[in-house]
Amino acid sequence: MTSRKPAVRAVKPNERERIQRQALIDALLLRALSGQLTIPEAATLAEAWRAERVVEEKTRRRLGDTTRALTRHRAAADATIQQLENRIAELTGGPNPRSTA
Repeated sequence: MTSRKPAVRAVKPNERERIQRQALIDALLLRALSGQLTIPEAATLAEAWRAERVVEEKTRRRLGDTTRALTRHRAAADATIQQLENRIAELTGGPNPRSTA
């Protein structure tokens, strides 16, 4: 019996860019902390940092949208389950399990 290795997914282009940008920020911050950062490097650092902020904000908004959608879907599913349980209770003449708490 051979052991299977987990599948390794390819790095997406935007993920590759983000990894490169974070490495650039780290390298430039090290230069800044050692007092060796030039003005063009400072401009590059600022640009990379702003790009990261844009990505972070977009991600935050998307996660918020996803959370709100999941909440709506859970509420809709719960309402449907409640309706089905009520219908089952009507057909069987038994109590609704959720209403007898």
